[in-house]
Amino acid sequence: MKIIRIIAAIVLTLGLLYVARITSEGRPEYREYRENGFAFEKTTVPKAPENALATIPVTIKGPLSENVRPVLRYYRAEYGEAPPTAPNRYQTRPLSLVDSLTGLYEGQLRTAARGYRHYYWFEIRDHTGGLRAKFTDKDGTPFVLKHIGHVPDWVLIPHIVFMFATVFCIMLATVYAMRLVFGSQEVRPMARLLLWAAIFVFLGGGPFGWAMNYYAFGTIWEGVPFGTDATDNKTQLLFVYLVFMLLATRGSLKHNLVQENLYSPRALGFLGLMTLVLMLSIYLIPHSTQFSPELTRTVCYTFIAVVGLMLLIPWVSRKAKRVRRP
Repeated sequence: MKIIRIIAAIVLTLGLLYVARITSEGRPEYREYRENGFAFEKTTVPKAPENALATIPVTIKGPLSENVRPVLRYYRAEYGEAPPTAPNRYQTRPLSLVDSLTGLYEGQLRTAARGYRHYYWFEIRDHTGGLRAKFTDKDGTPFVLKHIGHVPDWVLIPHIVFMFATVFCIMLATVYAMRLVFGSQEVRPMARLLLWAAIFVFLGGGPFGWAMNYYAFGTIWEGVPFGTDATDNKTQLLFVYLVFMLLATRGSLKHNLVQENLYSPRALGFLGLMTLVLMLSIYLIPHSTQFSPELTRTVCYTFIAVVGLMLLIPWVSRKAKRVRRP
């Protein structure tokens, strides 16, 4: 049975990480749009090496003539800077025709140091400067080109291994959490797996995660209260909940005494299942997705406050019961 549980945990881990990879917003995606007889098609270019020349291809078909011209509108932003809303802050650059048969055009952007990014879109302008058509990303937002640094293998490989190990431990801990929900009193196996998960997520998201950020984006950590990056905050919230689970199962971890835990074995089983729910919600949110700073701060601080109360209330109740004893 133990071998079956391990194999099942490995399969589920690989499946979850595969889903997280294919839903990542850091992957190229196909886009198309039509307006006023013009048809645009492109595959997004989400990132390019720092300090290099990035080529942005787009296919344009329609009533193109000497009286109209396709242009690239772009703005270079620093790390974390939102796209400007005023169009006059975007520079204009003509697109070069590469293939007249297919209508393939190209624009080129010079990338800066890692962490910078370009916001851009495409326009069709007539000879008087009038706007005929505009091709943006989803919901009218600009396309994004991130300037990325090279991450060395000694950082990338351990980061991937530790994050894989985190998911595996939580998947396997879920099996023991189910047993607690259905009446088992053995909290220690789940608690030990969650201890390893906490260690792995700290190493993968901490030292090696910080190094990943530095080499890729030129920053170290953008979790609250230092920043509002969604990826860093997702890792942080998972680690916070794992620390809560370790403190809640302290009795089983330290002395294998169920009565010294903050919750009953069945309640800890449900809380253990919540670890899986939290991890799924974190990994199934597309990687590189960014929310508004206000929403990110609200969610993070609310989550940390709730977890703190879940830890504080039973601890205070237990202390009060000890004081009332004769």
